[in-house]
Amino acid sequence: MATQAMHNQQLSRTALLWQLISVFVVVLPHISHLPVWVPAIVLFTLSWRVMVFIGRWSFPAKWFKSVLVFVAGASVLLSYQEGGGISSTVSLLVVAFSLKLLEIYKRRDALVVLYVAYLIAASIFLFTQTIWMAIYTFFCLLVVSTALQAIHIHRAIPFFQPFKRTSLMFIPVFPLMIILFMGMPRIDPLWQISFDKSAAKSGLSDTMAPGDITQLTRSAEVAFRATFEGVKPPQSSLYWRAIVLHDFDGRNWSNKEGSLVNRDKAIESERSSTNISYELILEPTQATYVPALDYVSNIPRELEFRAGRVLETRLPLAQRKQFSLEAKPAFLIGAERNYQSFFQELNLPEGNPDAMELARKWWRETGNEEAFIQRILKFFNQSFIYTLSPPPLGVNTVDDFLFKTQRGFCGHYSSATAFMLRAVGIPARIVTGYQGGEWNHYENYLLVRQYDAHAWVEAWLPKKGWIRVDPTAAVSPDRIEEASSEVLSREPEFLNESPWESLGIKNDGFLALLRLRIEGFNYAWHRWVLHYHHRQIDLLRDLLGEVTAWRLVLFLLIPFAIVITITILLMARSSAASPQDPFDSNIARLSNGLKSKGLQRSKGETVGDYCLRLANVRPDLADVCGQIAKQYECVKYAAKGNGPTVSEFSKSIDQCLISFR
Repeated sequence: MATQAMHNQQLSRTALLWQLISVFVVVLPHISHLPVWVPAIVLFTLSWRVMVFIGRWSFPAKWFKSVLVFVAGASVLLSYQEGGGISSTVSLLVVAFSLKLLEIYKRRDALVVLYVAYLIAASIFLFTQTIWMAIYTFFCLLVVSTALQAIHIHRAIPFFQPFKRTSLMFIPVFPLMIILFMGMPRIDPLWQISFDKSAAKSGLSDTMAPGDITQLTRSAEVAFRATFEGVKPPQSSLYWRAIVLHDFDGRNWSNKEGSLVNRDKAIESERSSTNISYELILEPTQATYVPALDYVSNIPRELEFRAGRVLETRLPLAQRKQFSLEAKPAFLIGAERNYQSFFQELNLPEGNPDAMELARKWWRETGNEEAFIQRILKFFNQSFIYTLSPPPLGVNTVDDFLFKTQRGFCGHYSSATAFMLRAVGIPARIVTGYQGGEWNHYENYLLVRQYDAHAWVEAWLPKKGWIRVDPTAAVSPDRIEEASSEVLSREPEFLNESPWESLGIKNDGFLALLRLRIEGFNYAWHRWVLHYHHRQIDLLRDLLGEVTAWRLVLFLLIPFAIVITITILLMARSSAASPQDPFDSNIARLSNGLKSKGLQRSKGETVGDYCLRLANVRPDLADVCGQIAKQYECVKYAAKGNGPTVSEFSKSIDQCLISFR
């Protein structure tokens, strides 16, 4: 009964203000991925509740709230007609959460809103997991906890007092949070959620036409990060193969149905080379490709091998993923095959007659594969220009590029090279992926962005298998030897769709150093926090030696015992140091005086309920007990100066004690 009365109490002004602030801060980070009308509804309900708070408006009628619920539900269905995955669920939760604001009057309603606020604050990690969002979410938890504490304080208090108390409560939480994070075993989830399949796909495409790769140079989005065991390979050898394209229709390179079977075997070469072990952290791209260095020697169980010895995930990448890989540059790929085993890699459609004639002329002059390849590269090195803004090409794309425009990006050069190789019977295919990357010397990792996208050619030679042929290296060697940001920043089209991000990338001064620091900090967060499960066992072994159940239990319990003990001692010291409220002392005196009669105050019993119980035992003292309850309530909850003095309250207690004797 007492609990029900407590839940039905009206909220104080301070509690209501913290409630509204909590709603605002937990919804704010969701604005970027919710339909525009959802934040509008949140703002509408917040404004309405503020107007009620200042006395301008009244609470809406039931019919109006019913209309709002119907309109909001229908809007969610219309906004996600094709299925929005987790976004539609969060949208519905935020809408219902905001509509509940129109009913916040009593403590029970406020509790419901705050419990849901915790859930909405945590749900942002379904969309982003950056360190900045983690810090902001912790701030949200602090604000919501402040609102939760404020609704349990019934007297008039300063606005920031609940915030100060909550902040002090959070101090012992930090060490316990770190211990739990480090020591708690990681288990597979009991269920999985479906992430948005409608989210924008970024990065490489499974088709390529001249000019496609150029589009990616306008984006500074992170593609992946790589950490190497040992020394980083030279910049010129960092070819991250992602997609291999076999089919050509005269303009576009693609993979037709049935071309994804891997027919190339890996054979150890006699030339010596060092294996490259590295770790990838891939950003969510909604694609399945996994960029890897030539050539992958180990396949993680969650990945698959596809044609051209490229790696793919089974499902599109909707979350950041980490993989440990190893490359063996000395592999010979497909060396056991012969010319008769190639069809797609030799097929050419009709068109581009001038390029076809030139290729056959050079073949007659050179007479072997390697000399022919060098002839092509020498031709590109004469008068061709590497640019991000090439002129458009006509129907015969290769002819136009070779004999008219002679200006292009890596896709133009790769397409023309592969065409000319096939024209003389040399199997060839296009490989798209990334080349190079930016080395962050603060955290010793390689950062590869979308503007590092690249395309090159692989040609098949007898007894050598597939070899890399990169015509871009002949036209613009700087593009291969240096970071893309240093070479491409000279082009006006570079990052023209990301003006803010380009400030730190195109700048060689303070902004560039600051950007490297921030990105290094982000990488440490990704590696040691978001992917801590990959390092948990090694770290615990360093701390505990052998990881046994008993050592792990002690590792978790001892810090808890220390923190709890210190907290109890500090609370006891604070209680002993602070003088007891004189009105509470008088209530305690009343309870102790009636203890011999079995009428002492019960634990958790409010003063009002206690006085009501005494009045039920002695109906003749109902007026005296009621006066004590009323005086105590005035002192605790009324404005200062409106309650009785300590002397008046003490006289009422004395009168009650004398009457019970």
